[in-house]
Amino acid sequence: MKPLFTKLTLMFSLMLCIIPLQAQKNKFITLKPAEFKALIEHTAKPCIIDVRSSVVDFKAGHIAGAVHLDPIDIHFITDVKRFCSETDVIFIYCKMGKTSKQAAQLLVSRGYKNIYNLKGGILAWEKRFPTVTE
Repeated sequence: MKPLFTKLTLMFSLMLCIIPLQAQKNKFITLKPAEFKALIEHTAKPCIIDVRSSVVDFKAGHIAGAVHLDPIDIHFITDVKRFCSETDVIFIYCKMGKTSKQAAQLLVSRGYKNIYNLKGGILAWEKRFPTVTE
């Protein structure tokens, strides 16, 4: 049992080292909910952005620590700058993953480098993890 735990710990540690390198190389990467959650938990100051179009959906349930920003809003980039610097680790998600990919690509085009997109969006997250209402 102990060798298995040691191997899993080593694999997880390597994953946390490799994923940031991949994000810098590929501009942004998409992670499954468990990977997304683990990386948030191991990031000193995560910048979590919910890009669902409806603030009502955000208020009904979102990932703890997230801010709601509408990517269609003309002030989206300005709003992102209020919460995240170009060097921050940014975690972005939407309802199912499509809008957040587009928003992540927009951020890449504006010089942001450490961007992680949630595969399957908040719907995939909610199957495994709780959301918060604030």
